[in-house]
Amino acid sequence: MSDVFSSDLYATQKNLPADLTNKEINCFLGVLLVSGYTIHPYRFMYWENRNDTHNKAVTNAISRDRFSYIMKVLHVCNNNNLDQKDRYAKLRPLFSLLNQKFIEFAPFEENHSVDEAMIPYYGRHPCKQFIRGKPIRWGYKFWVGTLRLGYIIWFSPYQGSSSELPNKYKELGLGSSVILSYADTIEEFWPNQNFHLYFDNFFTSIHLLNELKKRGLYGTGTIRDNRLLSCPLTTTAVMKKTDRGKYEYSMDSDTGIVICRWNDNSVVTMASNRTSVLPIGNVKRYSQKEKKHVNIEQPSIIKTYNMYMGGVDRSDQNISLYRVTIRGKKWYFPLFAHCLDMAVQNAWQVHREQGGKLDQVNFRRAVATNLLETNQDLQKRGPAKRNSASSLYSRYDGLNHLIVYQEQQTRCGFCHKKVQFRCEKCDVPLHPKYCFKSYHTQ
Repeated sequence: MSDVFSSDLYATQKNLPADLTNKEINCFLGVLLVSGYTIHPYRFMYWENRNDTHNKAVTNAISRDRFSYIMKVLHVCNNNNLDQKDRYAKLRPLFSLLNQKFIEFAPFEENHSVDEAMIPYYGRHPCKQFIRGKPIRWGYKFWVGTLRLGYIIWFSPYQGSSSELPNKYKELGLGSSVILSYADTIEEFWPNQNFHLYFDNFFTSIHLLNELKKRGLYGTGTIRDNRLLSCPLTTTAVMKKTDRGKYEYSMDSDTGIVICRWNDNSVVTMASNRTSVLPIGNVKRYSQKEKKHVNIEQPSIIKTYNMYMGGVDRSDQNISLYRVTIRGKKWYFPLFAHCLDMAVQNAWQVHREQGGKLDQVNFRRAVATNLLETNQDLQKRGPAKRNSASSLYSRYDGLNHLIVYQEQQTRCGFCHKKVQFRCEKCDVPLHPKYCFKSYHTQ
């Protein structure tokens, strides 16, 4: 993910050694991933020679000072060619690369959700946002488009009041421009498909739904009262006084847009250019008056919205569980770490889509261990002793697997017969002639 050339260029500009290698960068990324599930208050504790904090996988792969040096010079672009109007110019090449790769490996689905996501940051930066009531109140804000289970297809950082809207969408406002920019992305990659986009009341407007319908796309979202134009529905204040489960709807015969208002715990107003109110279903709610669960009516448009809208929240939840905890002094380091977390979360989604059985933490461990074991400099540090469980992740990398003699006979890790040789890297007994190759290829 990181650009060795750009980091070396920055080091040269600061009169520092320009000697980074791809292996060192991969080890650096592996340590960041480890910090998501093995958390220490200070990053130097991973290299301490104490039983309660020492991490052998980290110390065998990269030294403490080398890790700190990489954090100091880490760059993904040339500082001499930055777009002065773009406040995220330092990371724009990385953002563009990830957006390209995310959609390239994305499974095809009709239903997509678009929402905002927050990346925690408490330093100073003009793009830092505060959103009251959110789990992460301070930080950078991204617009994110996902699939139902949380696979991130597209993201775009929000630059505050300085954000420049595309000229063709300026008249529709910020919310609509975000939805239509995402629609442009998925239509370009999957042309002639009738996608259905779900979004909340920040984005939804009648003009947006009309624009989506002109392009052969569907849209459903909650909508604010002041954007209903002249829709003849009972006001929210009056609807609050009705029985729970009460609903009303109206449909524009010219555009086919449906507006539905439903009284649940609070009054919810939905708008869609595709989903109908019918059929009416039932949902279970607890009644304080009757002191028991009761069934109330629920329009189909509400059920469909609840089913497909939560993709961004699911991706946020997945990322928050094992987020990179190592902190840097640069304003862009939290964004770089978040990009790494998004990439691993998406890779895990693809792993599960293709029938993989690993849960997220074990998938992250597999990636981190593979990066650390495969890319460490064995000649510089000498052979590192491993157990067979951890070597499973680097078993097939084809690097530094050497046969060595052992005095005591043990069971072969492939054919289970007695043998006096072992793979030095995997620390697994193997017969040199047949089992060694089979074990590392099958």
